[in-house]
Amino acid sequence: SAASDVYKRQKRGNTEMKLSINGADHHTVGGVRVEFKELPEGTKGECHKEGVIYISDTIQKDSEEYNRVLAHEMKHMTHFKLGRVDYDDETLTWDGVKYPRQDGYILYEGDWYMEGDPELPWEFED
Repeated sequence: SAASDVYKRQKRGNTEMKLSINGADHHTVGGVRVEFKELPEGTKGECHKEGVIYISDTIQKDSEEYNRVLAHEMKHMTHFKLGRVDYDDETLTWDGVKYPRQDGYILYEGDWYMEGDPELPWEFED
């Protein structure tokens, strides 16, 4: 129906919120699509090279935690856009070096690290 194509737009700073009347929601920050979704336990955010950041649906939008997670994931998005990082199902490439990845772990300098571990050079403490 025509009603399902109607969007309400609300601007706040550099965030544009789009709410459809049928309940789907997302927003963009700096041209990057940000969506809330259920993520694995302990995961607060995910950055996908396709240009989407997922934030855990347990985090309140515009909260301090949301801002911290979003800033962290935007750093990853910048790395994708600059070509510093890439991934596929079997490897993660950082600055031209490929590292094997399997079942949520990455082999780095002889040890397997869980994806997101701050010991990995493409991760960082915030």
